[in-house]
Amino acid sequence: MSLRGYVRQLKPRTEKYITPVDKIQDLLEGKLTPSEIVKRDSRIELFIKKLKASDPFELEDGKTVVLKHSQELEDAIKIADIDKMKSIGLTTSDGKSLAWGKLSKSTEFGGGTSGSGGGYSGTKTAESGQCVYLQAIWNNPKTEFNDAELSSAYSQVYVDETLDKILGLTDEWKVSSRLIAQTLYKGLGRRQYTFHRGSDKFVKGVIETAFNNADKGFGDPDPFFPNINKWNPADIWIVDETKLGRYDFENVKGLPYLNELLLKAFESRDIIGVSLKKTSGVKLTSMNYRKSLPEPVFAKATYAKRDYFKSKDVYIFGKGGLEIQFRTFPAFQGEIIGKSAKHGKISGDGGPTGPIGIVMKQVGADPIPARKKITAMIRRERNKFFDLFYNEYVRSSGKVKKEEFIKNYDKKDTGYIESKYLGTLMLNNLKGREQKFLTLAFAYAKSAVKGKSCVHLKAY
Repeated sequence: MSLRGYVRQLKPRTEKYITPVDKIQDLLEGKLTPSEIVKRDSRIELFIKKLKASDPFELEDGKTVVLKHSQELEDAIKIADIDKMKSIGLTTSDGKSLAWGKLSKSTEFGGGTSGSGGGYSGTKTAESGQCVYLQAIWNNPKTEFNDAELSSAYSQVYVDETLDKILGLTDEWKVSSRLIAQTLYKGLGRRQYTFHRGSDKFVKGVIETAFNNADKGFGDPDPFFPNINKWNPADIWIVDETKLGRYDFENVKGLPYLNELLLKAFESRDIIGVSLKKTSGVKLTSMNYRKSLPEPVFAKATYAKRDYFKSKDVYIFGKGGLEIQFRTFPAFQGEIIGKSAKHGKISGDGGPTGPIGIVMKQVGADPIPARKKITAMIRRERNKFFDLFYNEYVRSSGKVKKEEFIKNYDKKDTGYIESKYLGTLMLNNLKGREQKFLTLAFAYAKSAVKGKSCVHLKAY
């Protein structure tokens, strides 16, 4: 498709959904903040392991520190509750408070440099860089994106990364940034915009503030979106500041109102949130704009691909090679896998208030309990727990006698047992509702829930 064809998607009359590639997650350099920790399961697992073992963490100034373990913090990390992680905070082994911003994203957490010819490729750097590349082409449509032009553009954007790191992007990210900038300019270049990534002025001061202040329950007391990223996964924002007065962000009462504001702003091309993927050939798709995400078709559910007692996972399958694998890793979650790409994850550790629990309630099923409750029961009331577990196993059509059932878990760790129990309970409670659950869980993971997810542009 020509660039003109891609640009035409900015004003779609009919919209065809195209499965995107995985989001680049090589988060390199920078600070080890709560949002950075929860972006990778491996990072969650490593942080908790170091925390419990009293292993030192690297600081931004090059020194190291040992952090004091707290079960409350560990639980918050496991369920990716960023707000709670921030509120609990960090305490050093000698009892002093430590700001999250002091921790360095060291090599073991994915820090460092990589890519063609070295250079930076972290999320913050790449997204901030995209803003600079956009400003450069808005300044000069014939820009060569050289260091002088990018340096000049940097002084005009609102980003949270240094110029040196942006100028030092990997070659692959430079190509991607250039192509996306050229494509967006083709469609939007007649307007003057400001470009934002993590800015106090707009991202934090307007969008995040409005989201945090809004009722997120959609008529239910529990929030449908525990964090902003599932509601709107935009990485950068393109803003016509002369038109901001049209939109009343200060009196937002609920997400439906905020969604409507941003839909109107998107339609008028006044405010455009953009989700970025590294690419060598640009495609644009307007998400949650006019047409909903195509619904997956339920095929079957299974308590194990082979032997119930030789796996801690359970599965829901859709037609066309779609599957959701549910397990602890380390949090209990579902990972949605398509024929050629992964489609995101949906967390379950929060029980009734976590995304899986929320979706279960939405489809009329009893939600799974919070994982920490199961952990406590296994530790304190092991016999009572296995009574419950065996009953769910029988509900799943299991035939093994209770004594043999329990024996199969004698040498399994708590996480393994929790994973199998929660998965079994979930599938049991979803019987007859699998299609509804698959549809909503898939849309939730894709930030494309009809009537609830926020409009945004995907560049990939």
